Amino acid sequence: MENSLSAPAQSLERCDSCFTNVATDDVYCQNCGYPVKGTEQEQKDFRLNHDFRNIDLFHFNDKVRKAGNVLYYLSGIFVVSGMIFYFLKKDSPDAIATLITNLILAMLFLALGGYSRKKPLACIISGLCLYAIILVLDAIVDPVSIVRGIFLKIVIVGLLVKGLKSALEIEKIRKENNLS
Repeated sequence: MENSLSAPAQSLERCDSCFTNVATDDVYCQNCGYPVKGTEQEQKDFRLNHDFRNIDLFHFNDKVRKAGNVLYYLSGIFVVSGMIFYFLKKDSPDAIATLITNLILAMLFLALGGYSRKKPLACIISGLCLYAIILVLDAIVDPVSIVRGIFLKIVIVGLLVKGLKSALEIEKIRKENNLS
């Protein structure tokens, strides 16, 4: 014998904001928080605030993209500088080692750039630390390297600081809008 007990059917209506189904006895949409049973003014205020959040999210996504782009730029700088060094110093015994090192660094920065869409602050800080370690190790091996290519080093640090500022703004926007 089959059990024919079933839950009573609940009548549904659509949310005017996100168009998902909501129960007729719901006061707020479970998906977006729209005041389904609210006054016209409450519904108007919700739409206004929702539009501002969308504008902030556009700004947020733009900041995420900019922070990640810094890491992509650095990846390109490592590829180009490695190739230039290799072709200028082809006969040097460490030319191939420098090229391989720069290509590995380029791949690391490329990976950080890709992951920065999810964790921009962590990736920018990792990139900054990685670059600082590279400079320190290079200075230990060859102290003259501190002043060699100083303009490029300043540009790279400037890019990383710019990316760090963007990543900090991203974290601020996330906290203000309760985004994860």
